[in-house]
Amino acid sequence: MKIGVLTYNRHHRKTYDTLCLLKAKGYFDVTVFAQPMTYTKKHYPVVEHRPELIMNVPAPNEICRHFDYQYIEGQFVETIENGNDSLFLLCGAGLLPNDFIKNNRIINSHPGYIPLARGLDSFKWALYYHLPIGVTTHFLGEYVDAGEIIERREIEIKRHDTFHSLAERVYENEIDMLVGAIELANKEHSFIKPDSNEIFRRMPEAIEKELIQKFHLELKKYYYE
Repeated sequence: MKIGVLTYNRHHRKTYDTLCLLKAKGYFDVTVFAQPMTYTKKHYPVVEHRPELIMNVPAPNEICRHFDYQYIEGQFVETIENGNDSLFLLCGAGLLPNDFIKNNRIINSHPGYIPLARGLDSFKWALYYHLPIGVTTHFLGEYVDAGEIIERREIEIKRHDTFHSLAERVYENEIDMLVGAIELANKEHSFIKPDSNEIFRRMPEAIEKELIQKFHLELKKYYYE
């Protein structure tokens, strides 16, 4: 099976981890499609729950050179032909045009248990609202963080977890499930339609501070009671 990886043409941690796991699992027919990041980050969290960029992480073109993967740079809609028979793994892209999504099989690994946690900062909002902590892989489609579900995995909160150890385990499952979705892509899947079009937005700073303060004092107790 041909594997395409959609990402940015810059140093990117999730891309690095995904490509390393693809290589470790013996996938050799991999093409990385990289386009520029077109947005400027306006919101910076009080406490970062995503792994930071390691200075020694190579850029995608360097990784492809070392791994003998094909690297193609440019806008996806210009570099990926309609009818491309690859299975695409989404590592980073921003908003994709609807026609592009309809014409390609694109897998997303979402750090939330769909349909309970959809949208941005799903991990933090799930903790805030006492929802299951989880990761979901699904095909991009008509609905945001919903639709054709490949796998859902609930992440256990361990008694001695810190906020960061839990967030790290969620991220590790994202990578594992994104690559693992390749073998599950052609199996029978469930379809989950969201109850509403409401999705989480970026968590406001005041709520984020409240969440971090309460994590060890209250939230972990909730999941054990």
